[in-house]
Amino acid sequence: MFESPLRWYLALLLIGAVASIGVGNPIGKFQIHRLVEVGLALGMLAWCYRPQAASWLGRPVASGWYGLGLLGFSLVTVVASLLGPIPWISLGFLGLVLLQFGLMPLLVEAWRQRTDEGFRLLALLAVALVGIDVGLWLVMRAFELQPYVWLRRLAPGGRELLEVPYLYLNSRWANQISVLLLWTFIPLLQQLQQGLIRYRRRFWWGICWAVPVLCCAQFVLSRGDGAFLAMGLGLAALWWQWRRSPAPQRVLWVTALRMGLVAMAMAVGFSLLLDAGSFLQDFASRNAQEFTTSPQTSGIQTSGVRLATWVLYLRKTWLSPVWGQGIQAIPWGSSLCGPHNIWVALLYWCGFAGTGCALLLTTGFVPWAKTQWRQASPMALPFLVSLFFYQLVDDIWLRPLSLALLLVLIPSLLPAAAVALPAPRLVQRFTPRFGQCRLLALIGVLLIVLSVVLPGGVRWGPSDLVSLPSTACLLFF
Repeated sequence: MFESPLRWYLALLLIGAVASIGVGNPIGKFQIHRLVEVGLALGMLAWCYRPQAASWLGRPVASGWYGLGLLGFSLVTVVASLLGPIPWISLGFLGLVLLQFGLMPLLVEAWRQRTDEGFRLLALLAVALVGIDVGLWLVMRAFELQPYVWLRRLAPGGRELLEVPYLYLNSRWANQISVLLLWTFIPLLQQLQQGLIRYRRRFWWGICWAVPVLCCAQFVLSRGDGAFLAMGLGLAALWWQWRRSPAPQRVLWVTALRMGLVAMAMAVGFSLLLDAGSFLQDFASRNAQEFTTSPQTSGIQTSGVRLATWVLYLRKTWLSPVWGQGIQAIPWGSSLCGPHNIWVALLYWCGFAGTGCALLLTTGFVPWAKTQWRQASPMALPFLVSLFFYQLVDDIWLRPLSLALLLVLIPSLLPAAAVALPAPRLVQRFTPRFGQCRLLALIGVLLIVLSVVLPGGVRWGPSDLVSLPSTACLLFF
């Protein structure tokens, strides 16, 4: 029997993330997160090579558009990598892309067999991870310590040092996890409304409420303006879905919308009690400062504002507009480790050709047709809307734990029986089969290994080739 791997995957993800709390050194914590992501992806690949998977070798697992996009993106980024300034690191990142996007179509069947249980597990994971982060933040605040910082203080008597625990390296990484897990309460709500959960209903109602409340509280406490705005846009998408849906489906959407609005109101109210509402008071000023330009000194940006960084990356894009500058290269003059914008990053790293191929990859998990929207997960629309807008201000696809979540979240959006997008006969020739996707994922592993063993490739710690002069950039590699 082709058993679903969701249970052990999510359990190991939680164990690995919690285990990193005890590691104070930021580099060591980052390495644990990276090993968790790669280890889980390798575990998924091994699951696809089980003897029971042999019956799936000839079956199509995605549309021809997806196969064309994955093949085209690979070819373009190979060219960009070889012509770019850091070829072996770029090839290592291409290996990661092949591993992730080669596995995603294979996990759709895993979700078909364990859909209801999978969403319940995701909701529990959201409460655990976000709850731990919010709890640690409140403890730090109670002792007047700064969250998301490695602190060492003398114990009473001055004999030993105490390390203050933290889960994520900074608030942005924490926001990413909350953005990804926020909408898992909607499928759980649907199960409760339809009576699919018959036992411990009070417990599951508590989990259903805890997910949006904790995630929204995390946005407010960590000053996650982009995440808070992305949640608001996701709720707007829910409102639009409620207005356009037939009467039998409106109960789910309006209930989810009300729960989200209540969670936002509770988080803002908590901010008013905790810090006199400084989150809302500083919201406009923080964003105005973030998107202003500033003068440059000796070719180096004097402040880490995003608008100036976007302009810099876009200017550099025109040096090689077709296939880009190579993945993970940071242009001279940037004061940030990345553009913090998915479209600017794609254009810079793989040009217009690679960006176009990346758009084709969305056909594997974005419902583009009306028939697909009828079959999609109930959280698909708000999840995709919030994910899209959040990635305009953050690089969620470069962080290990975020990638580990995306690997199992994205295949849940469209079921295995969803109608494929129509495609010309030429495009249909690129329809990927189970064995072909599995092989591409394996090639991705080989590229990662090659990048690790060769000089100038991926290193255990942060590489000087992908860091700023005075800053160690903890990108995925």
